[in-house]
Amino acid sequence: MRIRSMYFKVADMEAELAFWQAFLQQEPAKRGSHWSEFLIGETRLGMLLNDFGEELQGCAGVPVFELEPERLAAAVSRAKEAGATVVLDGLANPQMNSIVLASPGGNEFELCNCAAHG
Repeated sequence: MRIRSMYFKVADMEAELAFWQAFLQQEPAKRGSHWSEFLIGETRLGMLLNDFGEELQGCAGVPVFELEPERLAAAVSRAKEAGATVVLDGLANPQMNSIVLASPGGNEFELCNCAAHG
């Protein structure tokens, strides 16, 4: 078994795509008005336009991006520059060594040096 995809329900497709494009530093593999996705390794990170009237509250899914220790700080900076806000900063905590951020649309994601913790 493997995770094929993970997606966010978004209210503004273009704003969410602009954020993830700036953060991931890549173009979406698929781009459409109702569904767009990025390919990260073998996993698809998708955006589904919430045009079906569901009230979006908070974040229901949190992708975790594992980075090498020497690339973590640059990724955090890139996310903030693209408009992310910090939800929980555990980088100073040696037990966590991760940071949870939110895109401008409110979708949370985590950046970590997970390999340091097995």
